[in-house]
Amino acid sequence: MATTYHGGTQIDRAQATLDRHAVSSGDGLCVECKVLGPCPEHEKAAKVFALSARLPRRRPGATRPELMGAKRVDFNWLSARSG
Repeated sequence: MATTYHGGTQIDRAQATLDRHAVSSGDGLCVECKVLGPCPEHEKAAKVFALSARLPRRRPGATRPELMGAKRVDFNWLSARSG
C-alpha cells in the first residue's frame, strides 16, 4: 500500500510564499510587503500548512537576524568534541 500526499503543488506554493513573506527579526515587518507582523499573504500560506497537518521548511536567515546584531555560528554537532 502506497502513501498518497494530497495538495503537493498547493504546499509548494505556500512554502514559496512563506519564504518570500518572512517577518524580519530586526523590525517585525514582512520582508516583501513591509507591513507590520505577518502579512495577509503569510497568513494564507500558513493556513495551508495548518489544514494539511504539515510543517513548512525553515530557511536559515529568512528573518534577517543580522539586523539585530546576531552573528552566524557555524557549528557541526557531528564534529563537536567532548571534554
